[in-house]
Amino acid sequence: MRTLLATLLCAAALPAVAADGAALFAQHCAACHQPGGVGLPGLAPPLAGTLGERLKIAGRGYLPRVVMHGMTGPITVQGARYTGAMPPFGTQLPDEALAAVLNHVLEGFNAGTLPEGHQAYTPAELAEARETRLAPHAVRKLRDGPPRAGSGS
Repeated sequence: MRTLLATLLCAAALPAVAADGAALFAQHCAACHQPGGVGLPGLAPPLAGTLGERLKIAGRGYLPRVVMHGMTGPITVQGARYTGAMPPFGTQLPDEALAAVLNHVLEGFNAGTLPEGHQAYTPAELAEARETRLAPHAVRKLRDGPPRAGSGS
């Protein structure tokens, strides 16, 4: 009994193993976005080669809100229109796992398109996105970035 208790206490004291973004992507995202993030026509847009430009338009806070709260509403990616809905993963996955997935997608599928000086997402950034509950349609509105002066919005 003491050996079991000692083993459990030692295991609890070990640092947590870092979340594996590739494994999490395969488990939670690849069914829709496909392996390699190439997308599924009519269902889920490609992630590969498309998110660097989206970060430049919508800002760094956009992607954490997409994975945290989901998104609904029409979007166009690489000339194709998508009207599906992405489910929120903030109720299923902790901040560390969501950051790992985002970093895998960005570094693995978008490395050449990222804004200059891009840094990996941290669990703290996902925790910040979690603090303000957004409906999926509100997340969609963030996609195009802040309203431009004189746009009437």
